[in-house]
Amino acid sequence: KNYNDFVNKIMLKFIKKGPVLDFGSGFGEFCKFLNISGFQCHGLEVDSKAISQSKKNKIKTFTDLSEVDTLYPVITSLNVLEHIEEDEKIIKEITNVMQKDGLLILYVPASMKAWSQMDIDANHYRRYEKKEIIKKLENNNLKVVHCSFKDCAGWLILVIFRFLKIKPKFNKKLFILYDKLFFPYLKYIDLIGGKFIGKNIFVVAKLLK
Repeated sequence: KNYNDFVNKIMLKFIKKGPVLDFGSGFGEFCKFLNISGFQCHGLEVDSKAISQSKKNKIKTFTDLSEVDTLYPVITSLNVLEHIEEDEKIIKEITNVMQKDGLLILYVPASMKAWSQMDIDANHYRRYEKKEIIKKLENNNLKVVHCSFKDCAGWLILVIFRFLKIKPKFNKKLFILYDKLFFPYLKYIDLIGGKFIGKNIFVVAKLLK
């Protein structure tokens, strides 16, 4: 809960108008957050169970970018691109449904130094380096206006695990414990450490065409 609230709020800082399209919207939790915050948000998702739940929450949900029949001023995507092998191809397709000067706001896992068993279990193709994600966006006529690392403490934990050859796996109880007791305080490490390292990269890019 605390981690999701943290991510939602940093995304919201750059959203000034709607409608918003959330690429890889899952069960529609971020869409629901934006709708409550006063921004109309639509989703794009391929998982049938997630689509069904989103529709129950009255969230307009596309199943493919080819279905999108309007240009959006803002497109968001949280922890999705790392699951796509041809990620740069998808970035290009996303720009085709963006308004001129529209914003693409991404939140992706950072640094192959933090690669772990959890990435393998989650079917990740990569964790992004800062220069890598910037280059892929610039290759598709997007100008990066903000780029920063998030969750510095989480990155340090993953790197220590890798150094000690510990293969962490998803454990719901441990994640909840970390979220409740530690993350509300550890997030402030980002104020300094987030300039250099983090478990995730938060990037905002403007379409130039």
